[in-house]
Amino acid sequence: MTRQDRPDDESAPDRSAAAGAMPAEAIADERPRHTPLWSLLSGWLLGLEAWLRSHGGRGLRRGIRVFWAAVAAAGVWLLIGPVINAPLTLDDITSSAGSATDDWIAREFAADYRISRDDDGRLRAEVEERIDAFFPHDVDETGIERVLATEYEGHALEPSAISAELDGEPVAVEIERGPTTLTVAIDAGERLTGDHDVVLRYRMQDLAYPADDEATGTTVDLLEWDVFGPSWPQAFAGLDVAITMPDELADELIRPPRGALAWLLVGGGEWLEPEADSPAGSTTFRLVNDQNIPPHAQAWFTMSFESGTFTMPPNSPWFIVQTFGPVVPLVLLAVALLFALAARAVAWADARGRPWFLARHDPPDTSPAIAAHVLGAPLAMELAVSLDRIPSKPVRGVEGRAQRIDAARAARRTGRLGNLPRALARYWFGAERRAVVADGLRRVPRGFVRDAFLAAPPALMLVQWGLVRQLSHQTTLSIVWWPVAFVLVSTVLAALVMWIAWSSRPLTRRGALLKQDLLGVEVYAERTQLLDRGPATDPAMPYAVLGGDAGSSGRRVGALLEAELGDVELAKGWQTPGYLGWARLLVIGASVLLLPAMIVLMARVPNPYDTYREYAAYDQDVPGTLWTNVESADIVGELTRGADGAAVVEVTERYTVAFDDSSSQVPQFANQWPDLVDGQSLGLRVDAVRLDGADAPYLTTRDGDTLLMRTAFTEVLSGTHDLEIDYTLGSAAFAVPGDDGGPRSGPIVDRVRWAALIEDWHYSGLWRDPETHEFAPTRVEFRIGEELSALALQSGWITLDTSGDGPAAQWPETVVPFGEVDGGYPGVELSEHGTEETVDESDGELTASLALEDTEYGLPLQITADDLGVRLDFPAGTFTGPDERAMHESRAIAALPFTVVLGLELLAIAIGAAGILVGLRRAPMGFRRGVFRDLLVWTAPLATLTAFVGFVWLTGDIPADHPVIPQIGWPLLVAAVTTVAALVLTRRGRAPGAPRRSKARAGSASTPKGRS
Repeated sequence: MTRQDRPDDESAPDRSAAAGAMPAEAIADERPRHTPLWSLLSGWLLGLEAWLRSHGGRGLRRGIRVFWAAVAAAGVWLLIGPVINAPLTLDDITSSAGSATDDWIAREFAADYRISRDDDGRLRAEVEERIDAFFPHDVDETGIERVLATEYEGHALEPSAISAELDGEPVAVEIERGPTTLTVAIDAGERLTGDHDVVLRYRMQDLAYPADDEATGTTVDLLEWDVFGPSWPQAFAGLDVAITMPDELADELIRPPRGALAWLLVGGGEWLEPEADSPAGSTTFRLVNDQNIPPHAQAWFTMSFESGTFTMPPNSPWFIVQTFGPVVPLVLLAVALLFALAARAVAWADARGRPWFLARHDPPDTSPAIAAHVLGAPLAMELAVSLDRIPSKPVRGVEGRAQRIDAARAARRTGRLGNLPRALARYWFGAERRAVVADGLRRVPRGFVRDAFLAAPPALMLVQWGLVRQLSHQTTLSIVWWPVAFVLVSTVLAALVMWIAWSSRPLTRRGALLKQDLLGVEVYAERTQLLDRGPATDPAMPYAVLGGDAGSSGRRVGALLEAELGDVELAKGWQTPGYLGWARLLVIGASVLLLPAMIVLMARVPNPYDTYREYAAYDQDVPGTLWTNVESADIVGELTRGADGAAVVEVTERYTVAFDDSSSQVPQFANQWPDLVDGQSLGLRVDAVRLDGADAPYLTTRDGDTLLMRTAFTEVLSGTHDLEIDYTLGSAAFAVPGDDGGPRSGPIVDRVRWAALIEDWHYSGLWRDPETHEFAPTRVEFRIGEELSALALQSGWITLDTSGDGPAAQWPETVVPFGEVDGGYPGVELSEHGTEETVDESDGELTASLALEDTEYGLPLQITADDLGVRLDFPAGTFTGPDERAMHESRAIAALPFTVVLGLELLAIAIGAAGILVGLRRAPMGFRRGVFRDLLVWTAPLATLTAFVGFVWLTGDIPADHPVIPQIGWPLLVAAVTTVAALVLTRRGRAPGAPRRSKARAGSASTPKGRS
């Protein structure tokens, strides 16, 4: 680590050189000044190394290694061992129900919460818990324990003023504090049996926290509190929770509070109303339950206050620790990387040579390969070795010329990107790397700090992995939590730190002096233009090419050698089998990028064959819509031409909606409409939402190619209400081929497709009249002026052509002309239904009305196959707004996944077939390293793998009889077979001229003379 581990003769200054004056022709050798940060960090490391060496030897060194080994073992234990503080499992909870009588039982649990604001506006809660505890005769208990939370949503609750009573008498309490909990032990000092009354009083603060309200999307001060706390392993038979607050606080509630009780998946709740006998100036809400509940139950109340009702405290220190503590190993690795870079730059820097050096012609007494390691010139090492093999004196015959040709070819490769892997592999893993250390020219740093750089990173990396695994079972506290990124980054940082420590080989004093001699040769070569004028047999030539840019040196020396050879063609064949030319780099690079590119395509482009579309409005994904039912629907749409020439559809939807307040969420209503077709926006906007004639709050969001509208009611609705929605399609027409782009695509038309109800819409079918089983039908009405109606090429109700034999997903959409609906209506599924259509063409307007009604048992009506609405085609140019270019782009993007997968399969088949032919003929091109073999080894397998991933993605949600499966499935199978066959037939062992394996055991007979 420091100069203390260097030999004395190397660390001593060159006194003789320093004593003499610098010659006039000398060149100053000034060392670069290190940055202040590197100097500071390296100084700390040097000081730490010196302190550790002064306080211990091998024993301390081994102790440090054992310490990091223990840290690594802890990381492994976190990674593969049991989960610490694992959440209770289903078996844990259900098994505790069977042993409820093994402990004391709470016959009744009553809690009074008095919520108020202190002088600073912070929430304060005075709590009194009354527990009627029953101790069975066979239970040896002297008291009870209550576990209270001390940390909640980043706030320190700071339980205080804790006192207790047992059977009406004050009793001392024992308090045990944990990181996030506080355990209160109420001990009678003697064995308890039978019934006993326990009263526990304490004070807490800052129970509320800012949160987004699900109903309105606004920020509120939320008080959501589990009265049992972090742990309640007791069964109980009665629950009575009262929450009292001043009237001014109750006025800040945006809706009534809600209380709930749950055990596993069984539970229920209710909206709490103020108690009639609330104290003067206060409001009391009460949650009561008289059922027997097993252990580990949860009982909580939820109150939503206006934002700013309470003053929020800063996050507690323990919350900061919990949030950022899990990434401490990652931070330590980042810091270790900084220290490792500083050590590499300063503490492990090369030793100093003389303050100057001289230009010199005579090379030092060392080989060019060793000189390359001294100078740190991996790219030019091969050229230097090749030049050194050229005889210094003219040699008759072929030998000298052949060596010049080899050097010329090496010069061609030097500095090129394709030769980089080969050059670096030879430099890093050749024997010279060890020899330069054995000769005392470079040294391996030794010391405590280097040991830490080698041992600490893998240990910290394992701890980071283990923490990620452990926290995957817990509730995440941090807002930003990227477990995959933490694993990857910690791994990369650990590898970098270890590489820096392992690969550091600073120059010794002898190495520094040798480096200066080599720099002198470089200066001499530049002054005399040795690389350009030669001769190539100059003893300094192998050392001169090691300095400067390797590519420039290679080109200059290559030109010199070719001029000496007198025949440029002799230098051909410079690309060795391991050389990666531009063609090979492109082939390998493109092959490696195939799979990542497919993953990006899957993430960015929707699956064109995803037949199962989930709509948030109808899948109860919108909070509060689970128990909201539509009893009747009446939808009216009218098509007109806007002032700008665009097609405008104005729609009014009237629903009779039954809201159910039994849900824990505020009842809401949601609906969804198409807003994007083939990349063309329909300009949909919601104009108004009214509930019982009054304006209602609502929110709109984009959901794929649809617009989602949901109400944002604050109050809790119950019962049946009339809901009315007005929305407008400002640019309802879009460009599309007349027959939807089939094999015989027709001319482009302006299409107006209004989906009054989209697929998966349904209503409850609740009976309006329990005696007659009658209810209002779903009615859709469409209006269009006669002038526009006369321009339509076709018009009618949207339906599906179910006459074909293909799968349902491939049924083409068609239209039933207005006035021709008879009986059933394709696209609407229910057991028995009646369809009634009326068409009125009076008053210069066409009005088509379609009514669907269930006729038996009030079964629900559901749109299952396609949208319910109308479709009209007009000649292109009838309206402004349709964008033919956007249509083509959208359809091209939709076809891109299929095209890419099929193209990759065909590419793999073509390469595999070519490989099979080459392998059968045993043509050399199939076995030698080159572009063709890279296609066989890299492109074909990776193309097949990528096509397989795309095939699985495309066909994951489509029926088994979908025509796309054989279209890309059979080519995938052929691609896999041809690729494997090509690799087998072109394996290196079958190469022309390759030795055959002897049938006899190895070593049983010698190789016949003359055979290779």
